Amino acid sequence: MTNNTPTQKKILRLSAIANRIGQIINEKTSGKRFWMKAEVSSSHQNANGHTYFDFVEMQHGRQVAKLRGMIWRDDRARIEKEFAQAGIEFKLENGKEITTECTIEYHPVFGISVNVVDADPNFALGEIERIRRQMLLKLEKEGLFETNKQIPLPLLLKRIGVVTSKGSAGHQDFAKTIAGSKYPIYVKIEDARMQGHRTERTVLSAITSLENQSLDLIVVLRGGGSKLDLGALDNELIARKIASCSVPVWTAIGHEIDESVLDYVSHTNFKTPTAVAEEILNRMNVLATKNKDGLSQLRSAWSKRVTQEKNNNQKQKQIFAQRIESKVSKSNVLIQTQRNRLRLSVSKRVSVNERRRISQFSFSFQQKAKDKLKTLQQELRLAKNNTHSATKDRKNDAFQKLNRAKTRLRDVTKRQLRDRGLMLVSSRGWFSPGRILSKVNSNRDVLLVRAGDFKKRANRKITDERYSIKSKQIKVHPGLIRERLKSKRAQLKLGRTIIDSRDPAKNLKRGYALIFDSNSKLVTSIEDLTKNQNVKINLADGVAAAKIGETEQDDS
Repeated sequence: MTNNTPTQKKILRLSAIANRIGQIINEKTSGKRFWMKAEVSSSHQNANGHTYFDFVEMQHGRQVAKLRGMIWRDDRARIEKEFAQAGIEFKLENGKEITTECTIEYHPVFGISVNVVDADPNFALGEIERIRRQMLLKLEKEGLFETNKQIPLPLLLKRIGVVTSKGSAGHQDFAKTIAGSKYPIYVKIEDARMQGHRTERTVLSAITSLENQSLDLIVVLRGGGSKLDLGALDNELIARKIASCSVPVWTAIGHEIDESVLDYVSHTNFKTPTAVAEEILNRMNVLATKNKDGLSQLRSAWSKRVTQEKNNNQKQKQIFAQRIESKVSKSNVLIQTQRNRLRLSVSKRVSVNERRRISQFSFSFQQKAKDKLKTLQQELRLAKNNTHSATKDRKNDAFQKLNRAKTRLRDVTKRQLRDRGLMLVSSRGWFSPGRILSKVNSNRDVLLVRAGDFKKRANRKITDERYSIKSKQIKVHPGLIRERLKSKRAQLKLGRTIIDSRDPAKNLKRGYALIFDSNSKLVTSIEDLTKNQNVKINLADGVAAAKIGETEQDDS
């Protein structure tokens, strides 16, 4: 008889299978820890402070692995404390890759989960630095390191905008130093958060506001702090805003060792807010000293020039006076000679009585002539004093005109004396005192008119010379000279700034290096290098020799 009873199947309950799986996993992983690098996804924290998330791994945009992860509240508090001591913040942000020390745990209901018991702050620091370096390289390739540096600084920094947290230590240090200045400096403060998630928005808003207020300089201030606090300013959008700003931007961000990203794109960077304020005041002091020295030199040169002109004028005045006196003396001698000749000629032709009358007339005529001559001499001396600044050519012209006038006067006098002598011979009536006085007065009027014309011409020439001197004084006015000096100094400052910005030595001091192959040719691409190739690395303080190992092409 055939037994058709079916074979009895062994059926297990789900809990038994789950417990067996847990036993196997626990046997292999119990008490064991391992370090794992993975990306965080779907992170959230419950009311008890425990954090749940997923560990995922992506390759070429596709998820290739996924495990449930969690951190107990106490473990997270301890990890956050360790990270804070290292100067960074422990965050479980979606899409962020972290390195953690983990254990495996299996639960019959919740399945396999990865418990995070520790994290590596060094990895986090390295990741932050990698992102920072990528940001710096990107900004440098776009030429943004030099954009703001090429904006020329005004000679006088009198209107300054400050981006800082009002009331902070950095703000107080800057304000205290500026307040101790003797110069009238206008400072406009724009309040901004210098750490935390609001840093980007508030700093960008502050710089935009200050850029539109006709300022000479914008300063971004932040006192000392940890890398965690200062890291918020390593921001690409803020760096681009500073680089494109139409006003020179100085930074004073309290990094202890490294420079901030903003330091690279700013016009000039300083270590502390106090150093910024001291540099502003130092520029004021230097400019004030230069202006004082320039003014002193200008006054000295002007005083010397005025003294020289006074001496020259005095010499010309003396020469002019000597020539006038010489001409007058010669004229007096000539008139006296002619008078003596006339007297001798008349005396031979007239009687004793007539000689006596002629002598009396001659004596009276001489007295009047002497008085007239004294009057002319006084007028000539006055004209001489008023024409001390006339040029040599104009003086010669005046001398010639004076000589011609004296010659005409001498000729007129000579003719008059001759006519008087002839008239005395023919008639005693010609020598009446009234007629002689009338003639003398007539001649005096003629001489006065001529002397007045001469004085007017001399005054006109003196006025022209004064206008000429005044126009020369305007050309050397201190204000015009200061403006020219200001323009030249601005051009020199711009040239110096451009030269400094292109100096390779400064890039080396910032931590960059230059690589040369065995032929001393600069290496600019990974394609120029081969395995085991000997190269030289130029640093800021020396040269190192190296050999190339493996090379890796940058996919970006």
